[in-house]
Parts: sequence; C-alpha cells; structure tokens
Amino acid sequence: MALAAVLVAVVAAYGASLYAPFQFDDWWAIAGDARVQSLAAWWQALPGIRPLLKLSLALNWTLSPAPWGFRLVNVAAHAANALLLGWLMRHWLPRLAPGQPHAAPLALAIALLFLLHPAATEAVTYVSGRSVSLMATFYLLALFLLTRAAASPAERRWPWLAALAFAAALAVRETAVTLPLAWLLLARCAGQSWRDALPPTRGLLAVLLLAAVAALLTPGYHSFFGWSLQTRGLGPQLLGQIEAHAYLLSHPLPGLALNIDPDVRVPGAFELRHALWLLMAAAAGVIAWQQRRARPWLLFALGWYLLHLAPSNSLLPRFDLANDRHLYLALPGPVMVFALALAALRPPRLGGALLLVAMLALGLKTHDRNHDYRSELALWQATVAASPAKARPWTNLGYARQQAGDSAGAAAAYRCALTLDPDHRQAAWNLAALAPGPVEFRKDDCRLARAGN
Repeated sequence: MALAAVLVAVVAAYGASLYAPFQFDDWWAIAGDARVQSLAAWWQALPGIRPLLKLSLALNWTLSPAPWGFRLVNVAAHAANALLLGWLMRHWLPRLAPGQPHAAPLALAIALLFLLHPAATEAVTYVSGRSVSLMATFYLLALFLLTRAAASPAERRWPWLAALAFAAALAVRETAVTLPLAWLLLARCAGQSWRDALPPTRGLLAVLLLAAVAALLTPGYHSFFGWSLQTRGLGPQLLGQIEAHAYLLSHPLPGLALNIDPDVRVPGAFELRHALWLLMAAAAGVIAWQQRRARPWLLFALGWYLLHLAPSNSLLPRFDLANDRHLYLALPGPVMVFALALAALRPPRLGGALLLVAMLALGLKTHDRNHDYRSELALWQATVAASPAKARPWTNLGYARQQAGDSAGAAAAYRCALTLDPDHRQAAWNLAALAPGPVEFRKDDCRLARAGN
C-alpha cells in the first residue's frame, strides 16, 4: 500500500513535468558540457568534483540526450527517497514518539508529505537539482543500512554497506558530510546509548578520511572552495544567513512562494528583525531541549532541519544566499512536526482528515509549480514576478524572449535589468549584441518585458 501510494502521488504531482526542457544551469552543466556527454569523456575528465553525479549525467546522455530522460531519473530518485524515509520513520517513530499508537500510517503520511511538498520541486524538476535529490537517495540508504546494523550487531555487512552508500552520497554532493552526525542525532534522540550508537560510525569515519584526502588531491575542489571563501567575509556571511533562513522559513517551507532565483541579499547592518529571528530560533531550541524526554521527536526534528541546512546555509559562503533546493533533505524535520501535531488532535479522525487535506493542497501546489517549468519563458516570467527587483531574472527572461524570437521583449528585459543594476554585464552584453548603439531606457521596460509580444 505504501509503495502504491508513493507511485500514485509522484505520478500525479510530477508526471507532467517530464516533458519540460532544460533550464538555466542545465544548458552549461549538461547540454554544453562535453565531459558528461559520453562515458569516455567522463572518464577522461577524472579526477573532478562530484564524479558520481557526472557519471549519472553521462549515462543519461548516452541513453538519450532528451531532457525527459534526465528528469525521469530525478523523479525516480525522489520516489525512492520517500520510500526510504517512510521505512526509517516506520522503524524509529515508536522510539521518537513513544505512546503514539499509529506509527505505521504516520510514517506513510510523513513520506507522502515530503514527496508532495512543493519546495522539493527545485531538486527534482530542475535537472541540475539532481545533485541534491540523488545525494539524498544514497544518504537515506546509508541511514537505512545503519538502522539494520544497529538492529543486528552480529551482521558485519550492514555497517560497511552503509559506508559504501555514504561514499556514493559524497561522490554525488559533498554536503553529505553531515551523515555521521545525522545518525548520532537519530540514535540518541531515539534513546540509544553512545555505546550502541557509535560503533556503526566507524566505517563512516574511514570514508570521511578518504574523502578528505581525495578532495585535497583534486584541483577542482581547490577552485570550488577557494571561490567560495572569496565570496564574502564572515560578518556579512552571518548577517546574510539570517536573511536566508528567514526566507526559507517564510517562503518555500510553508509552500507559499517558490522561486528559482530568490532576491535575498546581505543586509547593510544588524537590525531589530534579525535579533527577533535569533530569539525565536533560540526559543525553539530551548523548548526542544526541555521536551527531549517527553517528546524526543521535537529535538530530533529541529536538529535534523538545522543539520541539513548547515553545509549550504551557515559559515561557508555561496554566491546565492539561499535556494529552495537546499531545503530538500531538511524537509523531513518540519514535515514530521506537522504530522505529529495533527495526529495529536482529538478526535483522531480530525487529524487524519487534515493530513489528507494537507497532502492534497501540497500536491496541487507542486503540480502548479511544475507547470512553471514547461518552458524557459514560463519559468522566468514566474521568477521575475517573485523577484521583481533583481536584475538576473530579468536578464534570463530577456534571453528566453530572444530565443523565442521576441527581440523587442528581450531588449526591454535587458534594459529593465540594467535599470535595476547598471553594472550587470551579462544584460549589457546581451543588449549590445541584440541592438548595437546607445541604450535608451524607457519607463515601462519592465512591464513590456513581462508582457512580451
């Protein structure tokens, strides 16, 4: 029944997205990158960053360069992640939520809420989001294998199979580095002693050591982290991450607003609203800690959420302060809190009914969001509506209009981008190539660009 429910839900929510074209980074990372367009080219490009991710893209391209094949793999990974999450919840909920009499249906509900949540679309429908969703597959598989290892200490294969899955996750995306801490968080919140929780991590620590050595020997990672560290200093990074977490909590997490290029910027100074966000975060931590014995699921959920945002939204700078896809592996924490809160309502049928309504609402929102990916033009029209004051979405909308043969609309979009950011070089280059000569800005450029021909 769980398998059938997951398959029906994923087809209903994501089926129409399979025939969308490549978008944004897909063009240079896949269609324009010869290193992922044959297995021989992939092999010759080694050593490089994220080798298993690139192998999956090369296999896709070898079978067919059509975008639907790439997207089908992403959707399949998403369905597998929901099944693995459901299994993990089925096993651990009796310990995380002691006294909860409906662990099995609640585990399925958590898996379906995760599957249908619209914030997952950027990691699934956007082909370049595969680094997140495929990494999550191996990550959750490793937790599944660690759970088997804890249940059968005499079986030596499970910890080493978990270590292999962890290595695969790291080879897809380096943010999988949090796995050992995720296991300890899960085991400890579920009541396991350190003596029982630590032994399965030995293989994980060996993999971490080997991965660190491999990263030091791979020139691509030197450039990757070097570019990151030069993006901004520690002070601006911390201020920017307060804004980033506020955006993630208030927009994609509740499913209210989804944006492939959110307009989140480093603030000029620390403000009162930043202090309020920090106070609310501290209060949530204090409550979760105080409730750790009566409601260990609350501490686990909060810890899981923060842990899986830490690699992308903490100390290490990135050019973009926040992206919806980084919520993907963090989603199970808030989803779990939501499901258990509804399950506590009386009568129990009320909570069940509200869970079904929530699944339907999330599924419809996901279906609608996938509709935005039907063309580059549609995606960037939706993006400029969500980020009207950011130059890059207008530049991308201009290019989409240019590709569609709408030169006037493209020029208006480029001019709109330059009005917002006069130093935006890509918009200036594109406009100069499209319409050489002096630039004459018009009052209604942004409106004309949005409307098009």
